[in-house]
Amino acid sequence: MILIKIYNQIRKAYLKFKYQSIIISNNSLDIERNVIIRNFGTKNSLKVHLKGNNKIRQGAIIQGSGNLYIGKNTYISSYSIIGCNEKIEIGDNCLISQNVSIRDTDHNFDDINVPIIKQGISTAPIIIGNNVWISHGVVITKGVTIGEGSIIAANAVVTKNVEPFSIVGGVPAKFIRKRK
Repeated sequence: MILIKIYNQIRKAYLKFKYQSIIISNNSLDIERNVIIRNFGTKNSLKVHLKGNNKIRQGAIIQGSGNLYIGKNTYISSYSIIGCNEKIEIGDNCLISQNVSIRDTDHNFDDINVPIIKQGISTAPIIIGNNVWISHGVVITKGVTIGEGSIIAANAVVTKNVEPFSIVGGVPAKFIRKRK
């Protein structure tokens, strides 16, 4: 038990050192093994701003060249992917379940004479309010705002804004009911 605690402290110190140019936090942070933080930036560099008491579980991937803001007491579960090339804000006390994809970027594809990979990207910020629960397998697309206290049902694809204290689900996500 003592060896596990020592190992975890060493691992956390190593990760803080490894990602010191990307992670901005002076507060408690719990990053499990096999978390990948990948900077795509050449002009702009990925910055992850953590308010504190954050938990990022094994196999999660954070990548891009934008600014990611994660509120205090927010939990990101295993194998979730956050792709941030402009700006993503996640509020305080949020629960992000396994295998969630949050991406503020899409590939351009309008010119059929140019390969999609060469057409560039378009971005729009994502804002997730406080006390939001994002269930297993959800996909959140660019330009979406999810209001405070909302719940996104498992495997939903969120392409439009979600009003505060709403429950949405489906593909694409549709309003189910308000929370009382």
